[in-house]
Amino acid sequence: MNISATIIVFNNAKIIGRTLKSLDFVDEIVVVDSYSTDGTDEICQRHGCQVFQNKFVGYGQQKNYAQSLCKNHWVLNIDSDEVVSPELKEEIIKLFKTGEPDIKLFKINRLTSFCGKWIKHGGWHPEYITRLGHRNYIKWTEPHVHEDLQLTSPGKIGTLHTKIMHYSFPSVKSQIDTNVKFARLGAKDLIKRKKRRPYFFEVLIRPMGKFVECYLVKLGILDGTSGLIIAINAAYSMFMKYAFAYMDDLND
Repeated sequence: MNISATIIVFNNAKIIGRTLKSLDFVDEIVVVDSYSTDGTDEICQRHGCQVFQNKFVGYGQQKNYAQSLCKNHWVLNIDSDEVVSPELKEEIIKLFKTGEPDIKLFKINRLTSFCGKWIKHGGWHPEYITRLGHRNYIKWTEPHVHEDLQLTSPGKIGTLHTKIMHYSFPSVKSQIDTNVKFARLGAKDLIKRKKRRPYFFEVLIRPMGKFVECYLVKLGILDGTSGLIIAINAAYSMFMKYAFAYMDDLND
């Protein structure tokens, strides 16, 4: 199949093999590494990937760079902690069986694991993310965090109904570490978007609203203890983002 896959990596030696094995149906795998020190690049090379080194300046920027290196028009982007399910593999093969589709960008449902449990509620599922597209018609946005793959001109976005499996958080600590990192990056985007620091009442109210949203409105309560922990962590992440922005504690 004339499809390229792209992955951006940094010190992902423990998990990258699982991701690469699920991409055995694509024509090439382009990996952009931010100078890993744990042998991630060597693992990718042994799997037949084309590996390029590039200084990390942002998630969207790194993914756009990876996309620019692909030899094929169609590109599937996968994160280093994600796996293409066998069902998704078959759906993509079927999509291209009779030639290239007219739709130039597709969203895919992602199912995320938290401490070994697949999470079905709380805003985590269903989670449709744009990941497969024709590179002449698509581009990643470039905020500090939560980049998005978009069409460069108005058009229809298709939907694939099988799943990307997201092995994101093997422990509570891993989620907390990620939340701290993303909250600081998100604070920069918050100030840029609002063109001001948040008001004090926002620092108080936004986290409470986030908990209610995740746990009650989006039914995180149905995921049991995991749903409660996720909702509390989401609220704390929101608090940190607004606190970082309010205190202007954003110097690297």
